[in-house]
Amino acid sequence: AEGVQQAFQLDSLRASHPIEVPVRNALEVDQIFDHISYLKGSSVIRMLSGYLGRETFLRGVADYLRTHSYDQHSPDRFLSSGDAKPEEDQTTWWIPLGMTGDSNAADVNTRALVTKEDTIRGVGEDSFYKINKDLSGFYRTNYPTGRLAALGQSLDRLSTEDKIGLIGDAAALAVSGEGTTAALLALLEGFKGEQNYLVWSQIASSVANLRSVFVQNEAVSAALKKFAIELAAPAADKIGWEFKPDEDYLTAQLRKLLIATVGHAGHERQVSVSVRYCWYIQLTGVSTIAEAKRRFELWQTGKDKSAVHTNLRSAIFGIVISEGGQKEYDSVKEEYISTDSVDGKEICLAALGRTKDAALVKDYLDFAFSDKVAIQDVHSSALSLAANSKVRHLLWEYMKNNWSTVEGRLSANNVVFERFVRMGLSKFADHKSGEDIASFFQDKDTSAYDRALVIVSDTIRTNARYKERDEKLVLEWLQAHGYA
Repeated sequence: AEGVQQAFQLDSLRASHPIEVPVRNALEVDQIFDHISYLKGSSVIRMLSGYLGRETFLRGVADYLRTHSYDQHSPDRFLSSGDAKPEEDQTTWWIPLGMTGDSNAADVNTRALVTKEDTIRGVGEDSFYKINKDLSGFYRTNYPTGRLAALGQSLDRLSTEDKIGLIGDAAALAVSGEGTTAALLALLEGFKGEQNYLVWSQIASSVANLRSVFVQNEAVSAALKKFAIELAAPAADKIGWEFKPDEDYLTAQLRKLLIATVGHAGHERQVSVSVRYCWYIQLTGVSTIAEAKRRFELWQTGKDKSAVHTNLRSAIFGIVISEGGQKEYDSVKEEYISTDSVDGKEICLAALGRTKDAALVKDYLDFAFSDKVAIQDVHSSALSLAANSKVRHLLWEYMKNNWSTVEGRLSANNVVFERFVRMGLSKFADHKSGEDIASFFQDKDTSAYDRALVIVSDTIRTNARYKERDEKLVLEWLQAHGYA
C-alpha cells in the first residue's frame, strides 16, 4: 500500500511516463528507473493478479514467457494539479472496481468499469460500500463528502490497505481541487485511535504535506500544528517511550513516528514514561520536546547512553537539533564522524538538517559537500532541508551561490545528482520560487537531471495553486473546529 502511494505521487504529475519507455541515451537510464517503473509496474501487476486470481495470473505469465522467450518487445489522466486537458483525457481505461458492501458484495466485486460512466444499482444510500477493496486497483477514488465521512466512521470495517488508500486518495484529491481539504481533515480526525504503523505513516505524510504547503500563513501553520498534536498525541501517550522485550518491529517504528510527529509540532502536553526498574507507567508533566532533551542530555554527557534507544535516535536527534542550537548540532555532527554504522551516519545526517539556524545550515551544507560525507549520502541533506520549512530557501540560495561545488561533487554520480535536485527543490509552494529555479537552470547542462526539473516545476506549480485556492478555506475549517 505504501508503494502504491509513492507510485501515485509521481504518476499524477505531467512528468509521468509509461511503465515502459524508450531510452534515448545512457543518461536517461538512471532517471527512468523510478517509482513508476518499479512501484507502478508492481502495482499494476498486483491489480491484475487480484482481479484474475493468483493461480490464473501466474499461469498466464508462464504462458506469455514461453510464447515470447528470447523475444524483444517495445510499446509503440488524473493529474495532481487538477488541470487535465481534454486531449490528455481521451483514454478509457479498464478499471476493476473491487467493490464491497452490505449486500451482493460477491456480485459486484468482480465487476469492471469499461466506460467513462456507469451506474451500480442495488446499493442503498445509507448502506456501507467501499470501492477498490484492499487498494488492489491502481486508481484514485473520489467519494462524495458525506460518503467519505461515513467511511471515516466505519474504520473497523476497513483493512489496513483500505485505510491507507482512503487517506492517500483524500489528500491527493484535495491538492488537485477535485476533493476538499476540509473533507481530508475531517477524515483524519477519525483516526485518533489508530494503532497501525503503516496507516499512521500515511497520516503523518498527509499532515506534513499540509503543513509544508501552508507554512507561510502563520495562523494556518499554528492551527495545523495543533491539529497534528491533538491527532497524534493520544496514540503517542499510549505507546510511551519505553520498549518492551517482546515488542514487534512495527510497534517500534510507530513509537518513533509518533514521537517525531508530535515533537516537531511542538508538543507541550503530558507524555507517558515508564519509570526504569519499576513495573508501572507514570505520567510526567514534561512535554515531548523536554523529554527528548532530557534523554539527549543523558546520552550526550555519557551518564546514560541507553537513554536514547537506538530506534529513537532519529526522532530525538531531530527534535533536539530543531529546538536547540550549536551544542546539540555539534554533538550529532561528531556522532556522524565517529560512528562506523552506515545507518547511524544516515540518521545523524538527516537530523542535522532539522536546524533552524542559518549559520548552521551553511555549515551543514559545506559539511555535506566535503569528503567526510560519502557521495551516495549527499542527497539526504537536500531531503532533510527541503522538509524543514524554516530554512528550505537557504538550500536553494546555497545551490545558486555554490553551483560549481554542487555540480563538481555530484556530477560523478547522476543518480545522486538527480535525487538532490528533485528532493531539494520540490517542496516550494510559490510561483516565484518556481520561476527562479527555471531561470537558473536555463543555461545549464541538465541532461543528468532534466526529468527531475520537470517534476520540480510541476510539483511547485501544483503546490502554489493549492495554497492559493485553499488557504482561506483551510483556516476557516480549523477555526470552526477549535484548532485556531
